[in-house]
Amino acid sequence: MRFLVFALQWVVFVLCALLDDRNSCCAFVSHIMSHQQSHQASVVLMMASKGGDADKNVRMFTEKLVTASGKPVCRYALGGAARSTQSEYLPLKYRDMLLNTDDDTGAPFYFYYNPHRYPQFLSGMSQSFEDSTARRDIFFASGGTERSPAALDQRLDDALAFCGGEYLDGFVLEYVCQDELDSDTQLGKELQNAIDHVQSYVRENRVRYVMASTHSHRVGRALAGAASLDAIMLRYNVSHRKAAETISFPEALENNIPVLAFTTTRWNGLQREASPTITTADCITFALQHPAVEVVLHSARDEDELDDALLPLFACSDSTHWMSDSEYDDLCAYYGSDEMAWNDDGYDEYPDESR
Repeated sequence: MRFLVFALQWVVFVLCALLDDRNSCCAFVSHIMSHQQSHQASVVLMMASKGGDADKNVRMFTEKLVTASGKPVCRYALGGAARSTQSEYLPLKYRDMLLNTDDDTGAPFYFYYNPHRYPQFLSGMSQSFEDSTARRDIFFASGGTERSPAALDQRLDDALAFCGGEYLDGFVLEYVCQDELDSDTQLGKELQNAIDHVQSYVRENRVRYVMASTHSHRVGRALAGAASLDAIMLRYNVSHRKAAETISFPEALENNIPVLAFTTTRWNGLQREASPTITTADCITFALQHPAVEVVLHSARDEDELDDALLPLFACSDSTHWMSDSEYDDLCAYYGSDEMAWNDDGYDEYPDESR
């Protein structure tokens, strides 16, 4: 049908030319070109929110975040989980799995919130390197919700105690809320001062990347426009996708700010609720298919779940897409367009963003 319409358009153009109607010809060519450009723009926008040919980021490691030695980090970051008891061996297994890949040029990425909440995980993580040289091949990120300089200093000291004591690869200003903005695009003074203070750690060689996290995608849009941030953490999963794909992700893509996606399993609720069953690997893959997402932060509860989570990354060398358009459409169709129907768990703190 599209071809038939296009052919008829050019028939009209030829008739105008035969009648020597120059103005009609020029106007018609302009109309056709405008239509073609509009169609191409629509296709690009559509493919940016689902698999499609735009999904050319099928790779295990990202060079947008690198270790002190220059190694690209794994696009699956293993985090400590406050909701479960992770074994001391789990972080070591993650490291060993990456070291045993055919491409051993990539690096493990560990993330931990409050370092006092999961001692076994942190103990294993601290054993992932033997000396300062090996430490340079691993990426560690942590941070805090504090904004005052003294409190930020304390959180940095807490984090350094588990990653060698010299430097932290990524410091995250956590849980930025809407009331910390002066406007839709302007960061508030207290937040900006906190970012500036963390930037002082960078100048002192105590931090390498400055990051921020939020549960609000309007805040995420403002953070993505902040020149003083190197990456942002945003919530994204198949039951919570509208706000990310329409509000924050476009700004991150425009400004080339890497997105670290978290809560991709919605606190493991997606695997329990879905029928047919969605796996942890499905949740990870869904997040990675969006071109704005560079890394998925996930807290595997045990070794089996870690195996499941890393499965799509180990298989990606043989793939051209994280998932097909039909797989994306099927998942979205199952979870539906009414994201609030899933919010009996209180997950979505800003429901107005998803409407």
